[in-house]
Amino acid sequence: MKMTTKMIMLQNIEKMVMEQQRVDENDSYIRQDNEDLKYLEERYDQLQLSHTVKRVIDDYIACLQTRDERYSDLAYAAGIRDTISLLQGMGMLNGTAAISGSL
Repeated sequence: MKMTTKMIMLQNIEKMVMEQQRVDENDSYIRQDNEDLKYLEERYDQLQLSHTVKRVIDDYIACLQTRDERYSDLAYAAGIRDTISLLQGMGMLNGTAAISGSL
């Protein structure tokens, strides 16, 4: 059976979700953070705040999360670039084009 691009993408997404679940279960810091988040979300939901105030807080939190996700993506890409450059410098990736530019 020939794999379509959509099938490959779905497989990759499934692997990413499984890896996130594995990390969530096995990393003690992530596990503690998840427990803290659940507790704090319950406390937040119980606060007597107006819809407008909650909306500002939610937007602020979302902004922090998307910024941190972008930092993570950039750090990951920089690590990949550095690894490839290192391997090229060691002669382990002969015949490959050097990676340059920004993300």
